[in-house]
Amino acid sequence: MVVLFVLATTSFAATTETFYGGYSNVATKGSIVVELTNISSKKNVILSETEAEVYFDDPTETLNMVVAYDYDEDEEITVRDILEYYNNNGGVPTYYADTAPVVVTAKTALSTFYFCYKGDIPATYEPKFYSFEEYVYDFENKQTYTEPPEDWLLADGTSATLSEPGKYFFIFVDDGLVSSSFPGIFCLHIGDTPSETPVPVELTKITVNPTTSKVLVNGKIVEFEAYNINGYNYFKLRDLAQAVNNTEKNFEVTWDAANNAINLISNKPYTPSGGELAKGDGKAKVAIPTTSKIYKDGREIFLTAYNINGNNYFKLRDVAKTFDIGVTWDGATNTIGIDTSISYVE
Repeated sequence: MVVLFVLATTSFAATTETFYGGYSNVATKGSIVVELTNISSKKNVILSETEAEVYFDDPTETLNMVVAYDYDEDEEITVRDILEYYNNNGGVPTYYADTAPVVVTAKTALSTFYFCYKGDIPATYEPKFYSFEEYVYDFENKQTYTEPPEDWLLADGTSATLSEPGKYFFIFVDDGLVSSSFPGIFCLHIGDTPSETPVPVELTKITVNPTTSKVLVNGKIVEFEAYNINGYNYFKLRDLAQAVNNTEKNFEVTWDAANNAINLISNKPYTPSGGELAKGDGKAKVAIPTTSKIYKDGREIFLTAYNINGNNYFKLRDVAKTFDIGVTWDGATNTIGIDTSISYVE
């Protein structure tokens, strides 16, 4: 069972915010990137279908609207499906602006840039287009068009300027080149007048349970304090660094407090800080998304991480892919294998 809590912090000044959705990996935070201006705060909201009605003229029709197709499951994806997915993963990102206008701009190519509002939408929509053929086969020389070609994608730079107070609901689908990429949604609330007290920004807390799998590192049993989060195994970053230390895939971990940043350095022995590979107590813990930036060899990368009891836990496969470490799974014996002598396989 996943239990949701919230931890409130305060955002003070209007600023530009960036929404990430869709497919992500170690190099890309999201295949859907959208920028919003004039935002005062943000929080994740568990949004029921009844509560979602405030955004739609016809809630039943909109919730049943087909937005994308899941080729892995061979089925259509509706707005209802996307809403359920976000609610099961911490809630729908909701942005707040004290006053209009707010400009919402695509920073990546999209196949869908959809937004709705109960009543006539007080917005100026300015689409830009790519030729799909140029985008796929001649990317470096692709042109941006103001009128859609025969086969088109929405180009980065497509924008909507929202000029009136109200509650808006946005749906995005990426360029379609990654068939398993999931659509992205967020809500936007624009107030009538500036608020005296900014809306809190909430970090979602979840209760997580220890991983029950046995772990072998280069054939030897190693005990980790690891946790299962949303179906994936998350390991303490420093434990992983210690476990592969003095191998051909070792890496250093350092902390930059001034910049709230984690630095990962390839092919360098790990320097223990104390407490690595300590045995856990087998009890559930509370996890909070890590807000620190992450750098590998001086270049920023994007990995999903959680803070549990003051330590950063990363998805095992993300770290393994970052450093080309082999990961295997034996379902019959419930065993995870970490092998530095082989390469990572997706």
